[in-house]
Amino acid sequence: MPVSAIALKVGAVAGLGLLAVPFLGSAEAADVPEVTQDRLSPVAIAADTAAAASLSVHSSACFTARKVGVAVRDAAGNRLDFPGTARNVRICPDGVTVTTAARTLPAGVYTAFGTWQDGNRRWHNLPAQTLDVRSTGTPAPAPSPTTAPTTAAPSPSPTATPSPTASATSSSPAPGFTASPSAGSSPTSTAGAPTWSDDFDGVNVPLGSWTGCSNGPSITASHCTGLPAAVDSKWWAYPDGWKDTSKNGTYSPSKTMSIANGQMNLHLNRDASGTWVSAPVPKLPSPTGGGVQYGRFEVTWKATSAAGYKMAWLLWPDDDVWPQHGEIDFPEGDLNGTIKAFMHRADATSGSDQDAFSTGVPTAGAWHTSAVDWQKDGVTFYLDGKVIGRSTARIPANSMHWVLQSETALGGTVPAVGSSADIAVDSVKFWKAG
Repeated sequence: MPVSAIALKVGAVAGLGLLAVPFLGSAEAADVPEVTQDRLSPVAIAADTAAAASLSVHSSACFTARKVGVAVRDAAGNRLDFPGTARNVRICPDGVTVTTAARTLPAGVYTAFGTWQDGNRRWHNLPAQTLDVRSTGTPAPAPSPTTAPTTAAPSPSPTATPSPTASATSSSPAPGFTASPSAGSSPTSTAGAPTWSDDFDGVNVPLGSWTGCSNGPSITASHCTGLPAAVDSKWWAYPDGWKDTSKNGTYSPSKTMSIANGQMNLHLNRDASGTWVSAPVPKLPSPTGGGVQYGRFEVTWKATSAAGYKMAWLLWPDDDVWPQHGEIDFPEGDLNGTIKAFMHRADATSGSDQDAFSTGVPTAGAWHTSAVDWQKDGVTFYLDGKVIGRSTARIPANSMHWVLQSETALGGTVPAVGSSADIAVDSVKFWKAG
């Protein structure tokens, strides 16, 4: 249906998950230096306590790796990688050490390994070791150095405005975040590479470039003419001038959105002339040019704290029939509050007819990977690989579009003049339901 009709919102791969190792012909192998993992730590951390990882490597010859990071897999093969993938790392025979950003993990036994990407975007996994996440938090001895050579392995290949509901909040990281997280947990409903994804790699769209956003007959037919063609083919945004849910903010991609350093940045802010917010819309593969029916929706993000702003990332019915056709919101929360999840039930007669799940986790201050697994028989919400809620009754069944709606808070707190909040988005992924 036409985008103009959409109102604003009120409210595992099995096994270890290591990648298959392809045969490299002599010409292809010649440009891949031998990288040796010297040390990977920690080998144990306390459950639900933020910890960083450290990876030391050296190479047979000096070269620059596009990315270097530390991957983590749980027993089901879900990706729970440490955030803070380092970019453009110079690796030489005398070695280099990379330290990731911190993350938390539930208690359990995991597999961790270093991983790096060469100039041709091929991924190479280093030797794996056990990571023990203990309820007591008692650390284990440091790992012994390893001299095993790297194993070459490519990485997996990588609708529209929401409408009223009764729940929403916000979150965001500041422009200029350089440490960006790796992918989060693998989908439970589908296996393999995402159907649609964007890690914003190699793209530069400065603030002020996200202009000319039109409201077409469908999401895929809506465009922002100021964007490079490759970005426009994947993204749309609420046009300049649309009011947000609380009516205290105005959507303005030209004043709030940019892409740099492998991240999309949403710079919510208030100046003397107004309060400016943003709502990027992924152009997911759709037979109608609008939304999708079922699948897994995953974002890796970080936010800064500020009063008066919120995030309410949601799936909204394409036909705009609300509350009868439901709504799914996650992550949702004020930027100076905590992360919540909501599923507004099908056949509802009010916005309060919903399942609500509260995590108690602050919206701002840390990298998170949030995922919604929407299936015919249920909706499951994941935060950093941990299930935080599941709905099993009156599941929305109509096609929905996905919006990263980031705007002003609903509780009556108006952002102060001169205030700002930022949301850094490191990757966005969608798996079509099998």
